[in-house]
Amino acid sequence: MSRKKDTYLIEALHQNEMKGLRMVSGGLIFGTDKNGRFEPSAQLALAMRQEDYVQRINLTASDERAVRYLKGETILSDCMDKGYVLVCVDGYPLGWCKGNGSGTLKNKYYPGWRMQ
Repeated sequence: MSRKKDTYLIEALHQNEMKGLRMVSGGLIFGTDKNGRFEPSAQLALAMRQEDYVQRINLTASDERAVRYLKGETILSDCMDKGYVLVCVDGYPLGWCKGNGSGTLKNKYYPGWRMQ
């Protein structure tokens, strides 16, 4: 893992292996450092399996909270965890919410991917 400014990156290829290739991304963005705290990236959530993270919520595709999450709204849950919670739908990770310990999960879904 390497760090560039405030971004942590897991590099897939070494610099000498990328010579002559046009790369969009040379690895997986692990997360960023925001005000001294680590904030996991949306790409990290998509690269994980639900079993990889302890603090998670698994919604079904028919659950209205799944659509609310995809729209960028705060969702309510019986999950009482504080900190980052992995949001999954039918076992597939979509992104992150931040739990406050009282069942409210603030949406951290990437704004450019949200439903209109």
